[in-house]
Amino acid sequence: MLLTLTAYGSELAPVTAEEVERMIGSSPNKSCQLDPAPTWLVKDMRTLLSPSIAVLFNLSLTSGCFPMEFKEAIVRPRLKKTGLDTSERKNYRPVSSLSFLSKLLERVVQTRL
Repeated sequence: MLLTLTAYGSELAPVTAEEVERMIGSSPNKSCQLDPAPTWLVKDMRTLLSPSIAVLFNLSLTSGCFPMEFKEAIVRPRLKKTGLDTSERKNYRPVSSLSFLSKLLERVVQTRL
């Protein structure tokens, strides 16, 4: 499925560097093994990184290409409730860990829909 800047018959506003900078600043300090840099470092360098990230996001949305790296996730089984039998597969649920930039792009799209 392709994403484009057009939704519900109207064009969505492009992402600004200031918007990306605010979103990075308000994000939790969670990191994933897929992240090339820890989230705390991205947050510290957000003023420098946000213009490049905004360009990347805008290109992704206008071209309809979602980078393959953003489609990767680490899936781990998590016990549904404490106290359940750990030997039973049905007592687990899958939890996906996505990269920081993938989650950030998802938030950008969500604010526009």
